[in-house]
Amino acid sequence: MNDIAGLLERLQAADVPLTPVIREAMSAIAVESFTNYDSEPFYYDRPLVFTETDGGGIKTISAPHMICTLLHHLELERGDEVLLLGAKGGYLAALIGHIVGPEGGVTVVDPNRQVIEHVRERLKEFDCKATFHIRKMRQLDHAPPNLPNPLNRVLVTGSLPNLPNWLENRITDGGFVIAPIGGKVAQRLLKRERQGDWFDTDLGGVLFGPVDISETEDEATDSRQLASLLENALEIGSELGVFDAEQIEHLHEFVEQLRLLPADLPPVLLTGDDDVWEDDEDECFQFIGFEGEVEDNPLFEMLLNASDWLSPLWPTLFALLETEMQHPGAPDDLGDDFGFGSHEDLVP
Repeated sequence: MNDIAGLLERLQAADVPLTPVIREAMSAIAVESFTNYDSEPFYYDRPLVFTETDGGGIKTISAPHMICTLLHHLELERGDEVLLLGAKGGYLAALIGHIVGPEGGVTVVDPNRQVIEHVRERLKEFDCKATFHIRKMRQLDHAPPNLPNPLNRVLVTGSLPNLPNWLENRITDGGFVIAPIGGKVAQRLLKRERQGDWFDTDLGGVLFGPVDISETEDEATDSRQLASLLENALEIGSELGVFDAEQIEHLHEFVEQLRLLPADLPPVLLTGDDDVWEDDEDECFQFIGFEGEVEDNPLFEMLLNASDWLSPLWPTLFALLETEMQHPGAPDDLGDDFGFGSHEDLVP
């Protein structure tokens, strides 16, 4: 497919904010320069993977409708200095650099060395007169070195529970930061402006992966986290009419029982396989740090006892946690699903 003109026309028709400046930048800069993966999902208005870790972590370039939305709300002008927290493969930095021009600059910071090296390599080959500074940060709650000071335009490209103090303290009066603030399942895209006091504008519900790619690797889940995840899936599924009354009752009772389990039980690693309880060689639940027989773990016993009704529901529950995203720039005859689960972006 790889038709940027067609994609931009579809985005415009869907009322995605696509100014002439953003259209010109996206037409001029090929996303293929920032990933070695097949770029076809991008032209179906899907996120595009640019790197993976050995531990299964994935980082993506945001879907085109989200890129347009972010660039629109940044209110970029020639000569602006912009800080990007989270690299997005270098593509977003290149678009911003194209818009702010040689008088402006883009500073990219990210906590992962693999991501930083990827961005340095890609932007080094990119023909743009804007100034780029690419720096690795040690951790999200500590300020990276040599930041522009003060900060006027800041874009956070991954989810955070809240803004780090070092970031808020550096925003100049009249400046702002745009960030997806919330938990792992969903966030609100906030534009936080400093005008003496802070003023927040809620730009809508979104679903971003975390800033740090290491947080997208397989994670163990304890009984209380599992209860929260199932509760979120139940809420989404109930709104969509996925579950019948009996299934809803079963899930509510199961969540309540999970919350009554001891807090010090070992966590489990989860997958979305639908043959969880039928094939011992295809383990969907792996217990971490459990000494003794797995069968002695009360969480395992709960899962086993619920197998008759939970096993058929498990793929659906797992899919709901991946959350179905909107793709307003996708063609009408879209067939295959090019989604990447929880790393997709949503504009309501």
